[in-house]
Amino acid sequence: MPDRPDESPTESAAAPERRPRLVSAQDVDDADDVLFAHPPRVVRRWLCECGVDYPCTDVRFALLVKSSAEAGE
Repeated sequence: MPDRPDESPTESAAAPERRPRLVSAQDVDDADDVLFAHPPRVVRRWLCECGVDYPCTDVRFALLVKSSAEAGE
């Protein structure tokens, strides 16, 4: 009886371990095509002085107040 579950008496020590393939050759080719078609790109964004994306909620509210005041004139 084996001491550990991975020690099986029917397995020989000289036999190479055969694991099933998780992906096919076609899957690898398709993955290469997707990676070629979707390269990374640099994205620029504006940040508010408070550290969040511009316009932050305070700026949006201030712009709403100003546009409402200008529309009422």
